[in-house]
Amino acid sequence: MSLNGLKLPRQKLMLLAMVVLFMAVLSYAVNLLKMHRDTSERFAESFQSTHENVVSLSFMLEKQVQSIYYQLTLDKVLGEWLSQPKPLISNMYMLGEVQDNSLKIINSNPMIVSVYIYSKVNRTVLASNHEFTTLDQFPEKELFTEFNEKNGHWVGKREEKAGYFHKKDIITFVGPLGDRGLAAINIDERKLFDATPDSFGMVLSGKDGRVLATREGKDANGSILSLEHLPSASLAAGQPFRWEKYYVTASGQTDGEWNILSYTPQIELSASWKQRRNLLVVLTCVLMGLTYLIYSSMRRLYVQPMERLELSFNRNLEDMKHQFVLNVMSGKLKEPDIRDKMSEMGLRFPSGRFRVILFQIDDFYNYLLSMKQEERYFMDKTVYNAIKWTFMTSYPCYAVKAELEKIAILVAEPEGMEGEATMKELEGTVRYLQKEIYDSCSLTICAGISRIHEGMNQVHCGYYEALQAVGFKTIYGKHSIIHYGDIAARRTDDSAGGAASADIGKWCQLLREGQTESFEAHLREGVDRLVNEERFSLDRLNAFFSNVLYGMVKTALAQRLDMSEIVQEDLFMKMYGYEFLQDKTDYVLQVAGKISACLASRKGSNNKTLQLIVDYIHANYDKSISLTTISDSLGVNASYISTLMKHEFGCGFVEYLNQLRIKKAQQLLEDPSLAIKHISEMCGYETVHSFIRNFKKLHLFTPSEYRSKAMAKRNV
Repeated sequence: MSLNGLKLPRQKLMLLAMVVLFMAVLSYAVNLLKMHRDTSERFAESFQSTHENVVSLSFMLEKQVQSIYYQLTLDKVLGEWLSQPKPLISNMYMLGEVQDNSLKIINSNPMIVSVYIYSKVNRTVLASNHEFTTLDQFPEKELFTEFNEKNGHWVGKREEKAGYFHKKDIITFVGPLGDRGLAAINIDERKLFDATPDSFGMVLSGKDGRVLATREGKDANGSILSLEHLPSASLAAGQPFRWEKYYVTASGQTDGEWNILSYTPQIELSASWKQRRNLLVVLTCVLMGLTYLIYSSMRRLYVQPMERLELSFNRNLEDMKHQFVLNVMSGKLKEPDIRDKMSEMGLRFPSGRFRVILFQIDDFYNYLLSMKQEERYFMDKTVYNAIKWTFMTSYPCYAVKAELEKIAILVAEPEGMEGEATMKELEGTVRYLQKEIYDSCSLTICAGISRIHEGMNQVHCGYYEALQAVGFKTIYGKHSIIHYGDIAARRTDDSAGGAASADIGKWCQLLREGQTESFEAHLREGVDRLVNEERFSLDRLNAFFSNVLYGMVKTALAQRLDMSEIVQEDLFMKMYGYEFLQDKTDYVLQVAGKISACLASRKGSNNKTLQLIVDYIHANYDKSISLTTISDSLGVNASYISTLMKHEFGCGFVEYLNQLRIKKAQQLLEDPSLAIKHISEMCGYETVHSFIRNFKKLHLFTPSEYRSKAMAKRNV
């Protein structure tokens, strides 16, 4: 008593601790997830903000360059110097003023590295960072010699040659100074991108799409990004978007020439992001584990005890009701006993008119055996409850398990309702259950419905009628609804059903003559006569088909055919193994077709050349043979061999050879000591894969599966 008193509080304390831990982990996970999301949003905002700052600075710089260029075009001193036919000592003062103006321009903007002035009149160049030289001696002369525009243009990134000290990467604006000269303003490419983080990659391009300058980020490689394949619609939107492993955005000024594209690796690829994501995955697993533990503890401490109490309260009463209905259906109780028992258990029906519906669940026993032991009881109850509650929620009825595969429903017919309307409603419910159970469990259900009987003392008659109806599923099918009224209306015929021996002899004669269609028509006519008899039974049906098979075997033996080669199985056991009429009929017709084909092939095999070909194939099927090898060995044209085989056998050489090899392989597979690979070699296949593929094409399963089935059948 003391141990139990200590055990229960300890379990509750552990449950409370798990709940507290769950709330703490959940709170931490939510905060981490929020931080995860906020980090991504802040990163995108920071990326866009930094890009916009760079765009703004570049736009201001472009405007400044345009303004400086405009001032140079209006500079009178510069204009006079450009008009000088050749440099003289007398105009050195003027040259100094031009040089001072260039230095002022450089000092006014730290991004401007140098200014070049070229005079077309005297073909000299004045550079702010180089001595005064002629155009031919100037290191950057291609800036002026290749200029042929009315307006200025930008020259892309390159290393500055005109300089005494450190070399710099520059981009240059070149513009005309009237008709007398040109001006080149050089900008330091490195300082242009100084304001961006190391992780950013930048691309500066002009209006015509020419790339003026690029800057590779720390982890941003433009060549990997495939900039030329970027979607133009996303670029035009001016908002960051994901492309490959990067965030990308682009902005341009409509009244300027520059367009700047920025890109940086997505934050999801960073180590901190991945670490946070992995932590979230771990926390999710922890939460799932805690949820399971809490749920299990709650069920163990609270739910299961309540369920046991409720079950123990209702079990006896429910079991008594179940047994009572079973006894009523079996006819074990008399009418006074029935009234007394119904009053004791509170079992009431709205009317005294009853109908019995019996469900036959096919292969339910084998279906349960295929499950684990602990799952069988659960599945058995699930199927039973599905049928039970589907009816009990719609009709005044009671459901019982008559047998393992049979469930009976005792339905009380409401007073004043038409029988046809009630029957249609019942059939709809039955079809719904058939579909649901087949979709869920792949089990077929046949339902037998009795006629209406007055009084509980006649319920056993309804149960017997439902049993009789279910027995006719051999004809109607395993997924059918059978009314006892339909089978009871069959005509009475005391004569022997089916076909007499003389009739079967005539059918076999049709088979010998190759008239398989006439044979099939007579067989189906005989089956129809049999099933329309009131005395129909499964034994009479099996006897009929056994007589037909015996006549076919007798015909084959009379024609000296080896039935073991035609059908490699026990004909009669195979036929008895089929449960339904259609399956039995199809099997008998299949055997008849094989016998007819063998008889036809024998008639056409009188051609001596064909016999030589067949003998050669049978003697060499385990080797690598072809139409060419047969032609060379027998001296017969290969095309003629192919045409002859198709005409006589209805199949080509390859198909005939493959069927022969597979047939030989089936015999070898009976020996479990032979490996599949060895069998494939013995049958002439070059690879085991080719053997398996061709075997499966004919039998729909692999050689190993065929061997397993054969061994299992042998051990039965």
